[in-house]
Amino acid sequence: MTVDFCDHFWGERNNGFDVLYHNMKYGQIASKELVEFFRERLAIEETLSKLLGKLAKQAGGNCINGTFAPLWQVLKASSERQSTLHLQMVQRFQELIKDVTKYNEAQHKNHKNVKEGESGTLEIVQSIQSTAITLSKAKEVYNQRFVEFEKLKRENASAKDVERAEQKFQKACDDYKHLVEKYGLVREEFERKMLSACRRFQDLEEAHLKQMKVFLKTYGEVLHSGHETIVSVHSEFGHQCGDATVDKLLEQFVTNKATGTEKPGPKHFETADVSAGGVTCAPSPNLPVSQPIPASHNGEKTTKKEGNKQEQQQSSAGRKSKSSRRTSSLLNLFLPSHGTLLFVRSFVNFLSTSRVIRFPNVFIRLSRHLLSFLPCAFRLPIFVFAF
Repeated sequence: MTVDFCDHFWGERNNGFDVLYHNMKYGQIASKELVEFFRERLAIEETLSKLLGKLAKQAGGNCINGTFAPLWQVLKASSERQSTLHLQMVQRFQELIKDVTKYNEAQHKNHKNVKEGESGTLEIVQSIQSTAITLSKAKEVYNQRFVEFEKLKRENASAKDVERAEQKFQKACDDYKHLVEKYGLVREEFERKMLSACRRFQDLEEAHLKQMKVFLKTYGEVLHSGHETIVSVHSEFGHQCGDATVDKLLEQFVTNKATGTEKPGPKHFETADVSAGGVTCAPSPNLPVSQPIPASHNGEKTTKKEGNKQEQQQSSAGRKSKSSRRTSSLLNLFLPSHGTLLFVRSFVNFLSTSRVIRFPNVFIRLSRHLLSFLPCAFRLPIFVFAF
């Protein structure tokens, strides 16, 4: 069914032109409000883009350690892509707003031209409206004069009154006929110009609606393409979360943070062994930790080692070694603790094998200094050795 404005904007009041003209102005208002609507939608998309970007930064700044760390990266990448997509929608809405704004400005100029072009139609509309009102009043006056004239005739009024009433009636009749003829001429001009205006307004409205629908189609395409891409991002996010199984996350954690595959070996207790140059340790799993070492075993080990050294050293070194062994054996009789025995024995060996013994004053001072820190049970062996 094809709509034709030429068939629907007439009527007794002849206000069809006014309706069509205001409808044209409403079209300009609609385009302006459409620009505001698109701006609001742009602000929504821009806000979403900023919030998603902020959310992506938050996901990227969360804890990077632990087995859940890879999934934070998935969340960050998904939020960043969504933020970028909404920003792209903002850019497309900006272009759409520019197009609608240009159309609104062109529409304003076009409406101004229509108003100027239809000024003659507006005049004829006003003319026919005023003529129709005047004609209606003239018709009422004519009918009133006719009723008065006929009444005077029926009542056998004076000839003078009847003549006067007849003159008024004739004048009202002439005015009424003149207005009818004038209305006919105005009506013909009105119909001609009104038909032209209806066609012009209809063409204008059809072009306006087509252009507005183009804008809405573009708006829908922006939303459709944007949401399709967002759906693909959501789908990809779901696949990434599905691929990141518990086993894979644990395997990745082990690959990045593993500390080794070898287990620690067993440890055995090692007994202390005193030699001429210092204290060394040798494995002795047969003796408990708290059991003191007998002096006879240490004497045998020391004798064997000293015998090997006597073949390589000079006779003076041999005498010093024998003196050190005698002192150590004497200390074993007075030392109640194995740890203290080792300390005192090492100190005495150091004194006997070093050059300090060649300087009696230094040797005596060191010995006295040691005696001041030792219990009474330890002072006798040091005293015997020193003097």
